[in-house]
Amino acid sequence: MAKLDLTGVKYRFPGASEDTLHGVDLVVEDGEAHALLGGSGAGKTTLLRLIAGLATPTAGEIFFADELVASPATNRRPRERGVSFVFQFPVLYESLSAAENLAFPLANTRALPRADIDRRVHEVAALVGIDHLDRAPPALSLFERQLVAIGKAIIREDVSVVLLDEPLTAVETDAKWRMRQVLQDLHRRAGVTMIYVTHDQTEALTFADRVSVMADGRLLQTGSVRELIEEPRSPAVGAFIGAPGMNLVPADLLGEGEGTIGFRPEWATIGDSPGVEVTRGVSQATSTRGGRPFGIQFAMLGEHLVKTVQAIDDASPARLTIHRSVRFLNGERVP
Repeated sequence: MAKLDLTGVKYRFPGASEDTLHGVDLVVEDGEAHALLGGSGAGKTTLLRLIAGLATPTAGEIFFADELVASPATNRRPRERGVSFVFQFPVLYESLSAAENLAFPLANTRALPRADIDRRVHEVAALVGIDHLDRAPPALSLFERQLVAIGKAIIREDVSVVLLDEPLTAVETDAKWRMRQVLQDLHRRAGVTMIYVTHDQTEALTFADRVSVMADGRLLQTGSVRELIEEPRSPAVGAFIGAPGMNLVPADLLGEGEGTIGFRPEWATIGDSPGVEVTRGVSQATSTRGGRPFGIQFAMLGEHLVKTVQAIDDASPARLTIHRSVRFLNGERVP
């Protein structure tokens, strides 16, 4: 296992006029399950490639277990870092069986006895849940192929960091939850440091101990699921995290002075309680509770659309009552 420490990491593609990554500072603890979360173009995969040693930072430093592995003048190879990479689409040898694919990193690079290789292959197959070791990739489902790719990533016993770049992309839709469970179980049992890149917040928030939210090549916030939901540091994080995300309205519309007030849909209600008058909009039922439709209630506060999560068959006067909120000033949360 290894602790990762990134300090002021920047990256600019050759010939580009601007940096793709802008001074990323990040610590991933030894044995942690960490997720890099953001939309397309956030810089997640670029950062993962720098951690892996597949690219060299144009500024800043990367340390593994307090040893410098990357800087503009230093770039240790992935194998020297004890890193393995799992790509979006399984990278396997089509003519080899699942067992032979698993064994390849050992048989190709190390003078290990055949018996030791076979033992390790069966250990990893049991750990990951690979049932058909005798089948070649074309005879496996996408889910099974990705299991083999994950097994290949951890087959070497010197691997300390496993990097996963959108590993659920190629998996059948109905098997995605199974793959998340496999990865969670694997992390718990193998104990390696894992960094998981995704644009899907459900994947990130259900897999990781901590999540780093990225946008436009910048790391906006790193925290636990609770911290990201309850204590977003910026309006961008508040709006991005959640389904639906945080409501953001000018504070003066609520009589709160300067800045922006953020509140999650479940932190507010629309009804006849004292509050700010709103124009009731359409509702979207998502479930039934106590025989009443429950879901998202939309309303307009001035020119701003706001959302609450509540029983939606209420025809009482439309007043918005905010039970909890956070304030942002100049793009940052006010303590």
